[in-house]
Amino acid sequence: MYHRPERTTPFRRDGVPLRALLLALVVAFVPVAALAASAGQSATQGNTAKVAKGIAVALSPSSRSLDQGQSTTFAVSATSTGGFTGPVTFTVTGLPAGATAAWSPSSVVLGSGTTAQVTLTVATSTTTTVGKFDFTVKGASGAVQSNAAPGQLQVQEVKRTFGVTGSLNGLLAPGVSRSLELQISNPETKSIAVTNLTVAIAQVVRTPAAVAANLPCSSADYQITQYTGTYPFAAPSGPSSLTSLGVPQSNWPQVRMLDTVQLQDGCKGATLQLTFSGTGQAN
Repeated sequence: MYHRPERTTPFRRDGVPLRALLLALVVAFVPVAALAASAGQSATQGNTAKVAKGIAVALSPSSRSLDQGQSTTFAVSATSTGGFTGPVTFTVTGLPAGATAAWSPSSVVLGSGTTAQVTLTVATSTTTTVGKFDFTVKGASGAVQSNAAPGQLQVQEVKRTFGVTGSLNGLLAPGVSRSLELQISNPETKSIAVTNLTVAIAQVVRTPAAVAANLPCSSADYQITQYTGTYPFAAPSGPSSLTSLGVPQSNWPQVRMLDTVQLQDGCKGATLQLTFSGTGQAN
């Protein structure tokens, strides 16, 4: 009987092809690599840094504008970080001269992870410096200090409209000075802080005889001394005068007629037309 010779398959081991064996080894390695990557990720998540105990302060709004003599408010919040607990007080630095700060309430007590709010009231006066001012707010609890929360305050000058008139206390003559009583008319319902008064000669009106004779007389023949009293002073609502305000006559404006040969005839009987101006702010 004829026997057909058996063919042998190369690279066999116990009947399993070597190619299948290599594929099985590759598949076996994959879960091991994935497991290593997963283990590394877990280790990273476990190393989160701890947040130090502290206080975070914020200001709202960050800026305010107001007129001299007015008040404004800011909301200040304090938040516990890193598990901080305890009382917190507040301070503000950088406000302009003449401005004051008040806190309501004066302090708060924070629990872990909680937030509390206080109100900062900034008050100005009529003499508070005008301009933009950067300031900072901080919270503190013993040795624990918060961040510095920035803010800005813009103080604006307030001017009020009022009327000024005046009358000389007697007639002028060469070498003679006369005080000038000023009347102030305040249309506001509140008093005005007067910060400046000025008197000037607008025109010198000569007599027809002086004009016909071509005799000169001008503002150069007179001398003005301005008000020398203290500024600011309060002018109440309605009409008032330097006399009613208690200003000594020595502080009133003065008009002096010079004594020269040229003005003896030209300024005789002349009329002075005066102008008055001033500035004032709301009280």
